[in-house]
Amino acid sequence: MVVELSHAGQPLTIDVVIGCGSEVRQIIGEARSARSIWAPYIFGIRAGNGEGVLVQSPNICDRKLDQQPMPADFLPVVFWAPDAGNLEFMVAYLNEQAYLQPISKLTFQKATFTEASKSDYEAWRQSGWKDNIVPLKSRENEYDGKSNFFHGEGFFPKGDPRTELMREISCHAVLRVPLPAGVLTAIRERWPAERPRYWLLDWPTVNALREQYPEEMGTRVQNNPQWDREIPGVQPNFSKALGINRASGVGHIVDLPSDIASGRGLRIPYRVETGYPWASDRLRAQQTLDINFDVANGADHGFAYCFRDMWSYYLKSPGPVSTVRPVDQRFFIDGQLVATLPAAIWTAPAAVIVERDEYLWLPDFLPFPLTHELARMQ
Repeated sequence: MVVELSHAGQPLTIDVVIGCGSEVRQIIGEARSARSIWAPYIFGIRAGNGEGVLVQSPNICDRKLDQQPMPADFLPVVFWAPDAGNLEFMVAYLNEQAYLQPISKLTFQKATFTEASKSDYEAWRQSGWKDNIVPLKSRENEYDGKSNFFHGEGFFPKGDPRTELMREISCHAVLRVPLPAGVLTAIRERWPAERPRYWLLDWPTVNALREQYPEEMGTRVQNNPQWDREIPGVQPNFSKALGINRASGVGHIVDLPSDIASGRGLRIPYRVETGYPWASDRLRAQQTLDINFDVANGADHGFAYCFRDMWSYYLKSPGPVSTVRPVDQRFFIDGQLVATLPAAIWTAPAAVIVERDEYLWLPDFLPFPLTHELARMQ
């Protein structure tokens, strides 16, 4: 895979040789089975100004390129890191429009694919692979312990809170969903009298509306996907490494027309105060928690912020039952406080932003993780 981009106005090429293999497994009570695996899942290089640019390798190993050629406009998920030496914060490009915005650090040209031999792969491991900025352990460690930087577990030193289960790096965004006509009346009834531009609906209210208007709210996964194969409020398919759905209707390798092909929806990035690297022990006593959304300069056109949310380390209540310590969640847009949800006992964001009576800002069901059980780093 050769990905051609521009960074800060300068050409940038990322050359990745994708290794394909198979994994045989025996699950108790089932017959032996095999499944394809591929690597690297994410590969990155150092760009100008000490920044990093990374690309997700597509799940290409089930395809025979002579029979199923890659789309000419295939668009992989690309990441920009402000510091190539510290990937705890990155920006994911999840819509082709993201590259056209004033805030964009990158311009995308094309991604091309050719068959490679084992010797090509081994030669690349001794050359281009060494430019990889993704922190790595040994291949044995990664395979046996599933330890890699993005997952955290088993990678960092003992005692580092990032090393605990489920504290992986994920990409966080909300989807700006136009309110369908069938839901407008129910939403307007809840609009505060002063008619603010941005206001909140808590999750119990949102879930009740989803049950009342399941099709309009876009949560029936078994129905045909909305927005040209995007379903608001469910799990996007970015982690499957199948590319991004473009305006052309292609750009990806999702085979079944009924399956989700994410990428057409405009995602707005957000970061949470419990996210590493912003979090600190001050949160243990702090009674507020800030969630920051960015929309200026085109930030609302398909970006996501990738970081490690450490909420369970700072906000988890003591005791055998896992609960969230109540805090006042404060919602900021471009640095301006727009609303507060008092005594929230859900992980952030514990409410949905409503824009006038026109849009819901719906988060994905789960943030897009930068790990995949079948595609380890090497």
